[in-house]
Amino acid sequence: MKRMWALCILATIPALAEKRESAFYPAEVRQRATLNAQRYPWAAEMRRKAIEDAERWVKMPDEELWKDVFGPRITRSHMVWSSGHCPACRKPVPMYDWQIDGWARPWKVRCPHCNEIFPKNDFEAYHRSGLDEKGIFDPKRADGKLLFNLEHPDPADPLHRFGVDDGEGYVEGEKRWRFIGAYLLYGQWTQRIESGYRNLALAYAETGEKVYAHKAAVLLDRIADVWPSFDFATQGLVYERARYGGGVAGYVWYAIQSAYTTMYLAKAYDQIFDGISGDRELVEFLSRKNSRKSSIAAIRGNIETNIFRHVLEHPHQIRTNYPGQERALLLIRTVLDWPANRDQMRRDVDALVRRAVVVDGLSGEKGLAGYDTIAPREMAEVLEEYSRLDPALLPFILERNPKLRQTYRFHFDTWINHEYYPHSGDAGSFTRKVPRYVGLMFSGPEYGLLGRLARATGDPLYWQAAWIGNGQKADGLPHDLFAEDPAAYAQEVKRAVAEHGIWPKVGSVNKEEWRIAILRHSSAPEAALWMDYDSVPECDLKNHFHLDAMNVGLYAKGLDLLPEFGYPAVQFGDWHTPQALWHKKTAAHNTVVVDGQDQKGGPTKCTLWSAGGPVQAIRASSPSQIGGTAYERTLVMVETGPADFYALDIFRVAGGREHAKHTHTAFGTGTAFGFLPKPVASPYEAGTLMRAFQADGEPQPAWGVDWKIEDRNGYLAPGREVHLRYTDLTRGAEAMVAESWTVESATSPNEYWIPTVVARRRGGDGDLRSTFVSVLEPYEGRPRVLRTTRLDREGDAEIRVEVQLSTGEQDLLVSGAAGLRWERKDQSGKTVFSGAASGR
Repeated sequence: MKRMWALCILATIPALAEKRESAFYPAEVRQRATLNAQRYPWAAEMRRKAIEDAERWVKMPDEELWKDVFGPRITRSHMVWSSGHCPACRKPVPMYDWQIDGWARPWKVRCPHCNEIFPKNDFEAYHRSGLDEKGIFDPKRADGKLLFNLEHPDPADPLHRFGVDDGEGYVEGEKRWRFIGAYLLYGQWTQRIESGYRNLALAYAETGEKVYAHKAAVLLDRIADVWPSFDFATQGLVYERARYGGGVAGYVWYAIQSAYTTMYLAKAYDQIFDGISGDRELVEFLSRKNSRKSSIAAIRGNIETNIFRHVLEHPHQIRTNYPGQERALLLIRTVLDWPANRDQMRRDVDALVRRAVVVDGLSGEKGLAGYDTIAPREMAEVLEEYSRLDPALLPFILERNPKLRQTYRFHFDTWINHEYYPHSGDAGSFTRKVPRYVGLMFSGPEYGLLGRLARATGDPLYWQAAWIGNGQKADGLPHDLFAEDPAAYAQEVKRAVAEHGIWPKVGSVNKEEWRIAILRHSSAPEAALWMDYDSVPECDLKNHFHLDAMNVGLYAKGLDLLPEFGYPAVQFGDWHTPQALWHKKTAAHNTVVVDGQDQKGGPTKCTLWSAGGPVQAIRASSPSQIGGTAYERTLVMVETGPADFYALDIFRVAGGREHAKHTHTAFGTGTAFGFLPKPVASPYEAGTLMRAFQADGEPQPAWGVDWKIEDRNGYLAPGREVHLRYTDLTRGAEAMVAESWTVESATSPNEYWIPTVVARRRGGDGDLRSTFVSVLEPYEGRPRVLRTTRLDREGDAEIRVEVQLSTGEQDLLVSGAAGLRWERKDQSGKTVFSGAASGR
């Protein structure tokens, strides 16, 4: 059934809106902003910037603001062309690389390479010619004579129609560039409309000047006129596809973004609610557009009914990553019905937090340092916003949700030397650092919550986080013009940092619910090993994971030496291209592939954990990943100096006919030892993006590769040369080298082929049993590991590895079902240290 136009819905506007005052920004809160701006220079600067940011919209006549809002009859597109190029210079312009400036170049996009402007026609005039009596564009009314290239006006000119877009794209054969469809989202909506009402509403909340509320109301009311007519599922495209992702709904944007748009609208409306009371000029202007808008109550009713109550009745249109949809619906209900719904608000916040902290303080969504940060960031804003309405809320939530205490520690625990995060799942770029704490955005409200958490728990981590997020200073804290006592907050931060230091203390850590463990060197914070030991999450949120159980990584010498390939390469069409799917496949990770197939998921458990001291270890098991009887990895970090270590890696597999253990490094060149590789055909089917396979079926007992790492990111000081040495001790395995495909990032056209080593075993009748044993050592200059030897014999229950060091010391490591034992002796045979860890 066709949607009714929003203007028709006005007939249902109640005579009086239920809302009586701003929920979050009542007069006393606005007055606090004024006082803070008078007392603190940083607050005065925030106020000045808010006024400056709103200025261009204040200067616009109401009529111009009203006309900026568009209708739904032009197909909106998330990209001009997701894997496309410029029609002028033909250079690649994928994903979001087209330059859009809705103020400097309205109704235009620009190529980042040749600076050509598209479309070549005057689309603004064409759009204006097609406006109906309600001010909505109708392509049937538009003047087709305006569809020509202004630079080539002669109809006989072959370029007369080049670059011309009628709203449905410029077409060359089967190629289509949706210049206007993308401009509507990024230029007209985001830059001119959304930024307008948000900046104006904030300026009113911070200054109390009613002109800002008036201008914002013009935009909000006009948006309300057309809001219910927007349906991205039938009117929009993502990756050139309609109903992408199984029918993603949405309003102006697709559903994921529409949740945030809804929040922006609700917050802006609440901010200006008090400011439009008695605004006769607003009523006069809008009543000329529609006689039903004869009062402020009617205007408020239009906004509340057509935007907010429509969303409450159609929540599927704002489905997004948890907890975005839940937060948006909660915000709408609060803005409309507070304080009558106080008890329901507590229940809703409690339910939101419970699901957001269920997995080691997080939601369980994968994509470490990416998607997994959505829940903690959203939750921080929710808890601070609602704690202002209900000061007793946070103690109530902490009591009912003790895992909240882990939430903002998680991304400190998993941050290696304040430089790297293990990019498990859909996250990150190949070999790139992440030099900022990702658990919070530090955009304002989070600072208030950090203070509340610090006072409620006594944990200095929250004050330290505020200091770090503020650039390691107290000036400007808490970045909140509405804060009750900024000076006291800043003093508490300074005291905590003076007593406890800048950085929260971290060590080796095992997040058993999230299924990731990190082994840290005791004296070199940049040296670490990690293991991600699940694939398909066992929690409710099964999003953005990779098929990568038992995947390992290694950081040393300032570099990521066993890097994840990162976020799927969606810039080649969408999430379903071979390139995008490759980054999620098992063979694209440092783990074991069985029978050339991806992992299946299933229960995973840590079966050994030993942290602290010169030898540390993690063991995990998940045979269901391969439908076999064993799929267990033991990773041991053994320190050899103040900043050096080697890793013993033991991987037991049972089931299937072929086992292939993959290890890829960063950019670099490898020197093979102990085997003579010769070209062979790829052992994999299409979809495994690897090439240049070479193999030796009978390598020497301790074969391997020494990679000289190429620091393409410029992280190292000149003259440094870092190596990663891989030594394989697996019995009965082929030695293989190959190259694996990846890209610089998920928006870059730059493609790379990365050196990879594969130890492969074949045989059996579906019951092949393999024990892969290897040693990895990062080093500069000369390696500290001189020789590695397996001492166990075929059929032994335990793996025994002897490691001879350049110091003359000798390590013995013994791994079996009962656990792990180790001992180091010096040249005289005296024990330097020894220890053991029991399996679970």
